[in-house]
Amino acid sequence: MAYYLIAGASGYVGSQLAERLLARGHRVRGLVRNPDSPTVERLAARGMCVWIGDVTRAETLSGVADGVDYVYNLTSRLAIENGSVRRTYVDGNQNLIAACSRARSVRAYVFSSSVAPYGDAGDALVSEDHPVAPSFPLGEVLAEAERTIMGAARDHRFPAIILRVAAIYGPGRDPVEAVESGMATIYGDGRNYVSHIHIADLVDVLERVAVDGQPGAIYNVGDDEPLRQIELLSEVRQRLGMVPPRTFSPAAALAAGLDPTVIGTLSASVRLDNRRLKHDLALTLRYPSIRAWLDERLPVDEVIALGA
Repeated sequence: MAYYLIAGASGYVGSQLAERLLARGHRVRGLVRNPDSPTVERLAARGMCVWIGDVTRAETLSGVADGVDYVYNLTSRLAIENGSVRRTYVDGNQNLIAACSRARSVRAYVFSSSVAPYGDAGDALVSEDHPVAPSFPLGEVLAEAERTIMGAARDHRFPAIILRVAAIYGPGRDPVEAVESGMATIYGDGRNYVSHIHIADLVDVLERVAVDGQPGAIYNVGDDEPLRQIELLSEVRQRLGMVPPRTFSPAAALAAGLDPTVIGTLSASVRLDNRRLKHDLALTLRYPSIRAWLDERLPVDEVIALGA
């Protein structure tokens, strides 16, 4: 059995990956800032070794990767203010890579990025070779973090792999609930492509890419059917028996003080090409389209019956 380190083990993705690996009989060390959270306590009860630390504080990482085979950096930040995102993604990766290099046991280092570095790619099918052109602050920071990681891979043969992860959904991040609660908002005309990945498929990818992925590679992690945002939200609202969605002006939202990263994330168009991932991992997705999830959550025959 292998030994895994998960930075961000208390998060939505990290906790589910930890559960999967523990269930497989692997050893897992979880790097967390708060050991008293219910999630961390639950994982510790299942056998996870808890390491209290912060990727932005190098002194807390001394020895964190010792004896570890595979490392996942799944830490995340949303707030742009006060440089917290840059400290997490750029400084944090530098600090964790340094700890892994000192350990000399790490066989793969997987960083979970997002599609933000692509910026707004319009209707183009976006492969990993598509130019990086971030158009909002989070994308700029993630692009810098990726350059840092690829520099270590190129200059020091560090076994890094970058995942550009699409919008994650599943239990706990349910787009149906987002529509029902009024949280799902369209900025612009809604014709921007949004790529998605179900949490179960993402955990499958994470589990396999550390072992079977190519060191130094970048992988797009999305499903087989990117949808235009207005197409998806219209279908959800139709199945719920709601009126079609409204759209809002990005310029007006920015003028009202909304975060540029929030607006940029929701209005950018990124139609991911996932062929490299599926080829290298010989992967078959459980949810090749978010419509498969909708069919589970809101079967069409039930919607029709409710509307009869």
